[in-house]
Amino acid sequence: MSHSAHLLRSRCQHRGLRLRLLLLACALGLLHPARDALAQTAPPESALTLQAAETRLREASRDLQRARRDVERAQAATGSAAARPNATLSIDTTDINPRRGIGAGPVWDKQVDTTVRLEQTFERGGKRELRMARADALLDAARADQADALRQQLRTLRVAYFDLKLAEDKLTLLQQTLGLLDDTVARAEVRVKAGDLAPSDLERIRLDRLRAESDLRVAETVQRRAQAELARLLALEGMAGRLHAADPWPRPVVPVTAVAAAELPADRPDLRAAQSRLQAAQQGRSLAESLRTRDITVGVQYEHFPPDGRAMYGFGVSIPLFNGYDYRGEVDSAYAELGAAEDDRLRVAAEADAELKLRRAELDVQAARAARYLDTVLPTARRSAEATEFAFRHGAVGVIDVLDARRTLRAIESEALDAQADLARARAELAAALNSDF
Repeated sequence: MSHSAHLLRSRCQHRGLRLRLLLLACALGLLHPARDALAQTAPPESALTLQAAETRLREASRDLQRARRDVERAQAATGSAAARPNATLSIDTTDINPRRGIGAGPVWDKQVDTTVRLEQTFERGGKRELRMARADALLDAARADQADALRQQLRTLRVAYFDLKLAEDKLTLLQQTLGLLDDTVARAEVRVKAGDLAPSDLERIRLDRLRAESDLRVAETVQRRAQAELARLLALEGMAGRLHAADPWPRPVVPVTAVAAAELPADRPDLRAAQSRLQAAQQGRSLAESLRTRDITVGVQYEHFPPDGRAMYGFGVSIPLFNGYDYRGEVDSAYAELGAAEDDRLRVAAEADAELKLRRAELDVQAARAARYLDTVLPTARRSAEATEFAFRHGAVGVIDVLDARRTLRAIESEALDAQADLARARAELAAALNSDF
């Protein structure tokens, strides 16, 4: 064996021994772990807490404003339902003879027959009370719809808020990765000049930096999209670019409410809305049936006919005859609406129960996943990457090894962020299912 080959073999064995010692030291915790890539920093002035975002949503959401308008319309409908039939006043003048004329003198002495009649319809069968009860039930349904719109908007807001936080943290992670690669490129250039590193290895580092820079541009686009979505929900489109999520990630612990609540909450607004619409349909059925109860119209009249000047009075009562139509269509339609309302109530209850079970299971899974990443996977990956970086700085490993270690660490850190974001979404979904705070 030549002297140069023997020297190369000795150097490789020496590097392998150093690498094994470094990895062993890392495993025993003798090396300090790398600092958290997403260290806590003071939030900027434009940072937005989740609580502040929820307050803004309640005040400025366009979707909630539309729900408030629906409540106002339902309130107006209660006034219409409580109205009684208006009286009818009619004045008729007859016996006008063009040949004979209407006579001389004042208007009251003209030789014409003038009748003044007043008629009033009296509803029977409790129609007014049934209309009022139906309108009140629909008003309760509209108010429950408003509460349900808030429930759903809060869920959407919380998901959008943590989507923005995920985009920001991933952008920060890529910025730090790019900064580390810039430093590595600078160090590699010095080593290439000193003959301690091959130029091909420097090109590999530069290529990895270009990839990280491309990923950074994509992350910036994702962040802007998340800012725009959050701004849309809060009606703050003009300051979308200044929105930043200030709250920390939720800890991977299942909330007490998720464990304690065994049944679907009775005050969930979509259930209340469905129940109120069922009550409205029941009142509507009774109202349709009451149409077959005949209303009575009572009329009184005064008749004046000169020249004798005698005043004559009259009285009349009118009752509709159902000889052609007995409101069968209205009654059948009301029964169909009642059946549909009952079906809808059962459907909403079944979907809400299934949703609650799904959200509970999903939260358990996501909490366990986030805890596993934060407590085990991520610390192990950081220790391994720290050992490889230390070995690279001391010449024990090559460029390919350290680049692979960095890619692996960046992928695991990104997966850990995804796990935390999935946990936050699962908590938001469960809070919506329970109609509770986040």
